[in-house]
Order: sequence, then structure tokens, then C-alpha cells
Amino acid sequence: MLPAIRGEFRIDEREHDDEVIVVADLPGSAKEAVSLQLLNPRALEISCERTNESEEKGKDYYVRERVAGSMRRIVALPTGVSEEYSKASFRNGVLEVHLKKTTVPERAKIEIE
Repeated sequence: MLPAIRGEFRIDEREHDDEVIVVADLPGSAKEAVSLQLLNPRALEISCERTNESEEKGKDYYVRERVAGSMRRIVALPTGVSEEYSKASFRNGVLEVHLKKTTVPERAKIEIE
């Protein structure tokens, strides 16, 4: 079974000097149906709704199919990012997200008295 039919989609993730780039294939989705949310500095949620309708007529038959569903994926990012100065584009079923890196403060150890 194809990944898009099962409700999954493929991503590519690249890290550059000052940004992380996430590219997701969202076949059959419209730009308006795609949603992005930065859950925390190291996790991006990509979700979308997808609908498709096809119709086929022949001499002795008629077939009409409707497929609808949602896809959602949380992408673990290699470093902390910020939504400030980040941008996204969607063209021909391909989503490309550019996330600006940010410095995440080191965890501080708290002494117990």
C-alpha cells in the first residue's frame, strides 16, 4: 500500500548554518488544508486533510471513487528553532519549511538542600 493512502507522508530534513529545512510530500492536498505548528523548539507538527474524487465511465460500467482522510506527523528537529523569521511554501503537493535556528539554553541543575 502506498504511504499517502495509509495516511503517511515522506519528509526530508536538512540542517544548514542558520536554519533547518523540512520538505514534505503531501500528494492530493491543497494549500488551505495544510497546517504547521511548532510544538516546542525541537518538534514541528505537520498535518493536512486530503480529499480526492475520481470518475470513470465505460461502455458497460461506471465507477466513482471518493477518498478522504487526514495525515499528521511530528518531526523531531536536530536543533532548537524559532518561529521568528521562519517561512513555509507549498507548491505542487510539496511543502517546504525553513526554520531559523535558535540557541536553547543549557539545562540547569538544581541543587537539593
